[in-house]
Amino acid sequence: MSATPESGSIGDVEKSAAARTHTMEKDLTDGSVSTPNSEYERYLELHHQFEGPAHAKLIRKLDWRLLPTLSFLYLMCSLDKSNAGNAKLFGFLEDVGMTSTQFNQALMYLFFTYGLCEPVSNIALRRLGPKLWFPIIVCAWGLITTLTCLVRSYGAYVAIRLVLGLSEAGLYPGSYFILSMWYTPRELATRMAVFYGANTAAGAFGGVIAYGVGNLDGVHGWRAWKWLFLIEGVITIFAGLVCFVLLPQFPHQYTAEKGGSKWLEPDELEYAKLRVKYCNGPNAPTYVFRWADVLAAAKDRKTYLMMMLFWWGGSVPTYSLSYTLPTMVNNLGYSAVKAQALTTPPYIFATCVCVAVGWASDRYQRRYASIMGCYALGLVGIIILWVTVHHKNLSGVSYFAIFLAAAGYSAQAPIVGAWTSVNVPNPSKRAAAIGLLMLFGSVGGGSIGSNIYLASQAPTYPLGFGFSVGATVLGAMIPATIHWWLIRRENAKRDRMDLAEVQERYTQAELSEMGENSPLFRFTL
Repeated sequence: MSATPESGSIGDVEKSAAARTHTMEKDLTDGSVSTPNSEYERYLELHHQFEGPAHAKLIRKLDWRLLPTLSFLYLMCSLDKSNAGNAKLFGFLEDVGMTSTQFNQALMYLFFTYGLCEPVSNIALRRLGPKLWFPIIVCAWGLITTLTCLVRSYGAYVAIRLVLGLSEAGLYPGSYFILSMWYTPRELATRMAVFYGANTAAGAFGGVIAYGVGNLDGVHGWRAWKWLFLIEGVITIFAGLVCFVLLPQFPHQYTAEKGGSKWLEPDELEYAKLRVKYCNGPNAPTYVFRWADVLAAAKDRKTYLMMMLFWWGGSVPTYSLSYTLPTMVNNLGYSAVKAQALTTPPYIFATCVCVAVGWASDRYQRRYASIMGCYALGLVGIIILWVTVHHKNLSGVSYFAIFLAAAGYSAQAPIVGAWTSVNVPNPSKRAAAIGLLMLFGSVGGGSIGSNIYLASQAPTYPLGFGFSVGATVLGAMIPATIHWWLIRRENAKRDRMDLAEVQERYTQAELSEMGENSPLFRFTL
């Protein structure tokens, strides 16, 4: 399955992939390999047709159609989920009558419904398609965010956060799944990084918006936090309505009976369907939804190892930093409004690093190395920050450390998503695996991350910094290494197998059914 024209002849790829491609095409020609189905032969024909400028044109169309829409939705999702940290600085707790402990608890409660609904939402997305499912959930959370401006008690805020988590749950895992249905493994990390960059950009925009909204405090008798929730909620509702027009279906959902696609030419649409389906060779996975594939994801060791990375190396440090950063900068000696503005540069830097790491991960096909590099960068930032917050005269160094921490912990997320996606070829199993790893990551990471930087420990936060370091090393870096070693060992085992014996023992249908367990499949390291 690793032998594929898509991985060998377009773009910069490893020489070994190109060699395997040449071998397969030669074997198909001389008959030493059993003849693939006619659909795969059509894919090979289209693949050669779309080499060069035609391929670049198709990728540009996909990029401009998918990435701006999904990225903007995720930007609004991140803003709506994390704007509580900005609202806190504008008197939200005092007006509503909440303590800091109650506020942290309310933030935590969101992740229970958010995490529990992620796999359910991904299954619904797999069945209904993005053009129907995404507008529903986006408009729902936009309405809920808007209604937050009417909150007057702790109980009402808890209810709002629970429902917000339920409605927002589908966007993040769903977007990863949508991208994996349109892009091949060698293109995926870059696109996931651009998409995830919207999350880090949300930190930048959130600071800018909060800075501007801070000047609305008292206008028409409303506090600034009310304006914050109202403005972001209305924008989100509008974005949800736009989804009906801009967001495409899955490629296999476009059929001649339904009129095809208006934004892709017929040959482009056909190639877009087949190039992902056959990116691992002629033994393509089934596109029929089956509950057995969902169960298979729940039983797979890889799902839980990747979940550890997303949980301890992603959600815990990322969410804790997101919720605490405005207060942390404020503690360096800046006013509340200026602190909002100063949260913007670290997130802009993190966005640039995120996209650069995604590109490098695709370019060199080294997911493990990319992830470990991100963890190392985040750790360096957290450790420097941990030391320097004890010294007020080192506030500039502390601020620099925030840049490193924000960049490292943000950049790892899309690589974790890409590493999971490329090693699970079956779409239904992939959708379930992404949802499941994010379930535990969101519930565990979000609930813990929002409660480890305690206000009573400011500005040194010994629990928060210590927990972040321990979670990264023990909960993420070690599981990542174990996962890499296991799939590397499996690849070596399969490399020693005789191709002729494998094809004599299994039919093409059986190899397709086996997915990543096929002896012909090679895991991306």
